[in-house]
Amino acid sequence: MSAAHIPVLLHEAIAALGEIHGQLVADGTLGGGGHTRALLAAGAQVVATDWDAAAIAAAQAWAPTYGAQLELYHAPYSDLPTILGVRRPMGVLLDLGFSSDQLDDPARGLSYQLAGPLDMRLNSTQRTTAAEILNSWREEALADLFYYGAEELKARPLARLIVQTRKAKPYTLTTDFLATIEAIYPPRLGLKRAHPAARLFQALRVAVNDELTILEAALRGCAAQLAVGGILAVITFQPNEERLVKKVFRELCVDTLDPVGRVAAVANFKQGKKLMAGKAELALNPRARSAILRTLQRTHE
Repeated sequence: MSAAHIPVLLHEAIAALGEIHGQLVADGTLGGGGHTRALLAAGAQVVATDWDAAAIAAAQAWAPTYGAQLELYHAPYSDLPTILGVRRPMGVLLDLGFSSDQLDDPARGLSYQLAGPLDMRLNSTQRTTAAEILNSWREEALADLFYYGAEELKARPLARLIVQTRKAKPYTLTTDFLATIEAIYPPRLGLKRAHPAARLFQALRVAVNDELTILEAALRGCAAQLAVGGILAVITFQPNEERLVKKVFRELCVDTLDPVGRVAAVANFKQGKKLMAGKAELALNPRARSAILRTLQRTHE
């Protein structure tokens, strides 16, 4: 049985969005619905999306309680500007983590701790699976995936072993990939910290779903959609997400210069302070240990 889903940085995220009672707020990552229901409880008019059809289906059980206060859409968060149309939200929340239901479902293949198919797709209608990547990508591409996506120092020998292994037997199960990882990192050597499979599985999942491309489109599109005074709040969980959010937010907060270096246009965004989970939340929910909340506010048109 999966553990109950606990939304990360819940109070911090809701507080960061400011006064949202009666305001339009978009939640681009419905997931288990924790943040969405907190936004609704705060009196916001909420537009919620998720690329996972199962998340939308699960929300149908409680969504009628909120009537017209809640709109649900099966779509990636990069589609939010299109879904919103001419509407300008006072808040947008993107929680880039996964619900416990998703992580603890063996059929999704997201966890190295559970035996299941090497799938990892968030949207089951898309074609590429984790097994397809491991069985078809060139050695160099696999090495780049794990070096840049997981900061894996043994990316080249890992990629080489994957190519050798798949010649004898194609990858189909999470346990197949875990066995390859543990051949590079033998358990007998001792793994005092997090198992390397955690970040390697994560990097593979990001590639399967093209998550960084979608994230950048969402960040730029949602920032442009904000009403004046509106806030974009993003909760990241892994280094590549965090670096991308910092990069995009920094770029949006830089003044535009003319050819001779004079300010041609003042940036219409400002950043808020970085926030992380406190000791009380970490004791309740260890999955919050890598969570970082960053905010961006539109100051003027």
